[in-house]
Amino acid sequence: MPDFFDPPVSGTRYNHIRKLRLLTLSVLMQAGLALSGCDRENGAQGQDAPSDASQSPVPTRYAIDASHRGSPLPGALVRDEESQEAALTELAGTPVILNLWATWCGPCVEELPTLNRLAARVAGQAHVIALSQDLGDDGSGPRQFLIQHGWGDLAAWHDPDNEIGLVYGGGLPTTILFGADGREVARVIGPMDWNGPAARALLAEAGITQ
Repeated sequence: MPDFFDPPVSGTRYNHIRKLRLLTLSVLMQAGLALSGCDRENGAQGQDAPSDASQSPVPTRYAIDASHRGSPLPGALVRDEESQEAALTELAGTPVILNLWATWCGPCVEELPTLNRLAARVAGQAHVIALSQDLGDDGSGPRQFLIQHGWGDLAAWHDPDNEIGLVYGGGLPTTILFGADGREVARVIGPMDWNGPAARALLAEAGITQ
């Protein structure tokens, strides 16, 4: 498996490697969907009671993985809300809730309203980043998707080469929590109600009080 944080090589070899990376991404994402929240048949490993069923469907199919605790924020360049190159490492100093999603992923869309409400609630205390994994897009499509659905409290970022998605296995949705020190606390694979008790416990571990 190539190291996706290696500096790029030049010329035709770089183009060839880039194509191989995108092909690898496609394979990994297809495999990941069978294990993630996008497989609607998988049973839940955690469940929350609905926090506000009148506002949105509340997803309850997720697994919490703390085996990567202490891992740093990834350093790959992505696109921020202004479509400018940015590194997630620049957000260190404040807790980060990093959600990997795509417009075509049903469980992702199911989860987004709960993340949007969380973003509004913790504004100024933590970054809630909706990092789109939509391929072949400059980020404007996913950004408009969020706005049209009324989820404008989320910071709409874009991972055009899916480098971050590959780091975290390609399954969607996946949400990674980082403390203010830039170190991972835990990740949630599959859709969670981010206003429910399980989420609140994870957020507290990341130093986010509510």
